[in-house]
Formats: sequence, structure tokens, C-alpha cells
Amino acid sequence: MPSNVEELFAPPAAIAGHPAVRGAARIADEVLAPHAAAADDPARGVDPAHVAQLADAGLLSVRIPRAEGGHGADDRVDAETVELISGACGATWFVTTQHLTPQGMSRGRLTGLADSAVVVCPAGQRYRAGLADASTLAGIATSHLRRPGAPAVRAEPATGGGWTFTGHADWCTGWGLIDLVMIGATTPDDRYVFALLPATERPGLRAGPEIPLAVMAGTRTVALDLDGLQIAAEDVLFDVDGPAWRAHDLARTANTTPASLGLLRRVLLELERVGLGRERAEAVELAAHLAELAADRRAEVYALLTDVPLGVRTAERTALRGEITELTVRAAHALVAARSGSAMLLTSPEQRWAREAAFHLIQAQTAPLRAAQLAAFGAGTPLRRRTEIDTAV
Repeated sequence: MPSNVEELFAPPAAIAGHPAVRGAARIADEVLAPHAAAADDPARGVDPAHVAQLADAGLLSVRIPRAEGGHGADDRVDAETVELISGACGATWFVTTQHLTPQGMSRGRLTGLADSAVVVCPAGQRYRAGLADASTLAGIATSHLRRPGAPAVRAEPATGGGWTFTGHADWCTGWGLIDLVMIGATTPDDRYVFALLPATERPGLRAGPEIPLAVMAGTRTVALDLDGLQIAAEDVLFDVDGPAWRAHDLARTANTTPASLGLLRRVLLELERVGLGRERAEAVELAAHLAELAADRRAEVYALLTDVPLGVRTAERTALRGEITELTVRAAHALVAARSGSAMLLTSPEQRWAREAAFHLIQAQTAPLRAAQLAAFGAGTPLRRRTEIDTAV
């Protein structure tokens, strides 16, 4: 019988028929989904060949012009490919999504960041071609820039030009899979310097062991120790005003990621299938109800992403992302309940999807987003103490 969930999430024909979307659907179904459990497992991990297939199909370059190896597609087509990839294998998506920020910065711009706040530096031009078609894969070590307090990585001007980086970057995903790493550091005058370097150890740069993670443990995520790392002027990608970058980051992270929508879509499809396959009408009914809510919120997300400039209606975007991440957790746990005890087997995907749903709560999480998520979890639940407890039997 037709899937109500599938119909609610089906893109318009022009998007569904786009070569990038067709390619993403094929690779997601035939390559990524069958390997997703292995990609989550640190003993096996994300397969470099699968990353290469995505790159060769232009799926890490969907918005890049065709002349430079991409599809030249719009944001909505790009979002559809991300939904399909994330829904098939969260770990592979997470490794490859790191590439997009250095790719965009190598083109001398980031949407919503004023040109006056940025000094474009030489590394972008040097690596632009390889980043554009993803024949050169990049990762990032920048999340520490969001952390309050003293800078985790400091950039001091070096004698004769360039910089010296010192400190500790907590997270770098894809070490051993990526060719380049973009490292962010804070200058004494509150600017951020982003260096783009080969992703190998060198004097002043040491990668720690793989971090044991509760989810996406096969993403080869490590911490980087920087001890007087010398950054030549030609290795700098961007030099950005600190307050402008922070404002831009708050605006950007307020948006719901297509990746979290892809997971939500996959979970709701499975909830419906489990309900139908096991004749659990309540699961089918819940899947339909949550899918209607999710499709409505998804339409709002894409209207904001495609029709409203970044930095406008940020509070609305933040609240919406909070609602969707909460809904994803709720849907994933509903799927566990519908599947019952077998959902806890490591061979069953339900427990992995529940862990991935939790990951989307904290990925690029900011203080406003955390408040929105907690508000979403508390919605409809009065937070008051019970004054009397009846203990009579």
C-alpha cells in the first residue's frame, strides 16, 4: 500500500528528477545504508571508497558550478541530497559535511558575512579547484571558537609574517580520511585566523587517538594539539573580524540542518513500516501524525532557508530547529517502542537512529539553540512540584 510518510516527504518532480538527487538516492540505497552499521563502528568505520563515490558523483559539490565539477544546483536540490545521505548513513554524512565550509571559504565568501569583515588570503586560491570538485577532501577544527572563556587556540603574529598557533582543538572529524584540515585560532585583537594545511602531523601539530564516541564512532574524530605550529602567510584561508564571525555563526547555526530532517524522515518511514509489518495500528497512526507535523515544519525550514536572507528571523529559525530536534528524538524513541526488544540489538538500526537523534541535539549547538531545545522538550509539560503524594495502597 502507498506510504503516507513517503508522500508527505516526496519532493516536487523537478527536484526528484535532478541528476544529483537521483545519484544521491541510488548511492544512499545501494551503498551507504547497507554499510551504516559498519560506519558507526570504530573497528570498521566510514569507508573511504564510499566517500569517493559521493565525490565522484558530485554530491559534495552540488551547488558548485558545473564548469568546476559540481552540479550547479540550487539550495533546495542540495538539501534533498543531504537528507538522503544523512538518512542512509549518519557517519558518512558527518565526515563529508565538514568539507563544505572550507570549500565555501576557498571561493572567497560565506553567505551572510560582510565583505568588510573578511580578509581573503592565499590558501583559498591554491586549493580552490580540488575543494570545488572534492578531489581534495577537507575537514575542520573550529568548534572550539564557540566555547566561552579564554581562547582554546591562540594565533600570535610570527616574525617575518604568518602566525604561530598554540592550544588544543577538541574536535577534528575524518582524520586519516581528509587531505586538508582547516584550523581556526583567535588573535590578540579578537580576530579569527583560519589556516588550511595538509591533514598530517608535523612539528607543532599532533593528532590524539580516536575519541570514543557514543554515536558515529567510525568517523575518525580526534583532538589536535598545537604547540607553536608555524603557519605561513600562504597557508591562511580567511582572516575574519571576531564579532562579525560570531554574529554570522549564531545566524547560521539557527537554521535546521537538512541532515536532521533526513534522519527524521527515515525514522518516520521505518515507524510506519514496522507498524504495517507487525500489524501495530497505533504505530502507523503515530507515524502519520508525526509525519504531518514534520512535513509542515520542514516546509517552514526550507522557506526560511531559500526565501529569507540569513540573519533575518533568527529567533524563529532557532525555535524551529529546537522543535525539530526534539521531534526527531521523540520519533526515534517511538520507533524503538514500536519495534520492541529487538530494537536494542546492535544489528538493528533503531538503536543507532536513536543515538543519531541525540547527536543532532548537540551538533553546532549554541546557547540560544540549547534554550530552544529545552523549551521544546518542556512544551506541554507543567514544571511544578507535586505537593501531596498518595501512598495508600
